[in-house]
Amino acid sequence: MSTELCKLKKSLKGDLPSYVLLVNQPRFVCTNCGRVANKKKNLCSPKRIKDL
Repeated sequence: MSTELCKLKKSLKGDLPSYVLLVNQPRFVCTNCGRVANKKKNLCSPKRIKDL
């Protein structure tokens, strides 16, 4: 299973608590779709928020 949030959107309804753990302290934003995540490996095109 992919860990990129961009690809997980269809499975969110079934496992919302796991999704919340991936985004509860965001440090990265995806420059493609605008999603945020704690780790850059969870985004397809990550950019560190602190660098913006």
